[in-house]
Amino acid sequence: MLVLGLFMAVLDNTIVSVALPQIQKAFHTSFDTVTWISTGYFLSQAAVIPIIGYLSDRLGTKVVYLTALGLFTLGSALCVFAPNEELLIVFRVIQGLGGGAMMPTAFTLIYRLFGPTERGPVTATVGIPVFLAPAFGPTIGGYLTTAFDWSAIFTINLPLGLIAFVLGLFILRNRAQERAAAGEEHASEGQRVDIAGLLLSMLGFTTLVYGITEAGTRGWIDPIVISFMVAGGVILIAFAIVELFIASDPVINLRLFAQYTFAISNLLLWVVSAVLFGSLFLLPFFFENVQGNTPLTAGLWLMAQGIATAVGMVLGGRLYNRVGPRPLAFVGLILLAVGTYGLTQLNVSTSGGALQSWLMLRGLGLGLTNTSLQTVALSAVSNKAMARASSLVNVMRMVFSAIGVAVLTSYLSQQAVSYATMAKQGVQKIPQSGIAVTCAATVGARAEALKHCVTQHVTVIGLNNTFWLVLIGCVICIFITLALGRDPALEAAKKARANGEVVQAEVQMPIGE
Repeated sequence: MLVLGLFMAVLDNTIVSVALPQIQKAFHTSFDTVTWISTGYFLSQAAVIPIIGYLSDRLGTKVVYLTALGLFTLGSALCVFAPNEELLIVFRVIQGLGGGAMMPTAFTLIYRLFGPTERGPVTATVGIPVFLAPAFGPTIGGYLTTAFDWSAIFTINLPLGLIAFVLGLFILRNRAQERAAAGEEHASEGQRVDIAGLLLSMLGFTTLVYGITEAGTRGWIDPIVISFMVAGGVILIAFAIVELFIASDPVINLRLFAQYTFAISNLLLWVVSAVLFGSLFLLPFFFENVQGNTPLTAGLWLMAQGIATAVGMVLGGRLYNRVGPRPLAFVGLILLAVGTYGLTQLNVSTSGGALQSWLMLRGLGLGLTNTSLQTVALSAVSNKAMARASSLVNVMRMVFSAIGVAVLTSYLSQQAVSYATMAKQGVQKIPQSGIAVTCAATVGARAEALKHCVTQHVTVIGLNNTFWLVLIGCVICIFITLALGRDPALEAAKKARANGEVVQAEVQMPIGE
């Protein structure tokens, strides 16, 4: 039930991208307008994720999760019947509010339901859709838009959403059971609502994420980008002051970062998120824009990485209790680095089949790394603080995912422009030099064909350099992993077992209480 909800929510981040051209034609609008169908979904997630833990503690995780699932399903239904692009964007925002809320709520539920010795395997199981959905999104979206039309990408959510809602209604714990599991003697409703924190977090994270997202296309020195990033930063500084020194019941417990294991594991998660989501668009860009393949073909070539990621997560979940988070993350990042190295050797004629071994190495590494880091990050938190800790982890991953996309997009653009200038100089020389010689030998002196060939080659060089940047990030993470601490909940369970004690379903940790 949780897996089904998460898969739909994450899938809708990528499944829509391949349908945008068809939606543009259907509504006879500009491409800049239809891109807000994706942007609106992403920004609404950024707005809701920070506050979901707070709402879960006050209203109950079951209520929040079912409300989120209901909003997502309702938003999907509204999208199917949207009469114009403006309402479609509004309905996507509704859908995004529900989709964004499901992620932190789902992880809160599993960490409160399962003890420290069970969290590794369960984290792997629930985390699989988070990594499979981006890989399968373009493939599923390409098939549905080709076989039916653009509305099919939303229609598919309706029966799945209803099934997940009914299952959740009967399976999930009620509020009283959640309080007992979290060790709460008193409800938090009697404390003053942190209205300032709620408003500042929603506004601050949405503004910052929008500024970072726009930097990928507009550039980092664009006035709009600078304005939104500065405004978002100032608002979040004010938010931090309110949460640390004013609010009696803060929306997000920023003091969690004072715990060593929580801080280091999150630092690694941030870099991995930037590397993963930042590089997700690079290979589809290569297959589609450089080689001219369809989105469906590009999605099929990328499926191996998604499947390998799922295998890595299952393997990581099985090994987590035996070896702990540090060895898993260390080996996973090495595999990720090795797989990324293979992507630094692209050329115009590189086929998707030739990249499969490298992609599978990357996927396996991502699965091992994510399972270990996600599990150890939240294992350092008590059940009572779990909901807000999950919101904090997920919203920061979203911010750094946006940073990764923006940094790699702008870097690729800068590299391509730089090499295009050099190629132009080579064309103008007599005799010609560099890329100009290669393209002239391939397509002759035809101006348009020569221009297209040069564009392909400079883009591939830019992609190789961008993957080198990703590789450097992976290597840095490998060294940081050596400082990763042990899972405190797992160590406490092992110690209790060694002393002949019965290991309880939950081991309460001091942090966050």
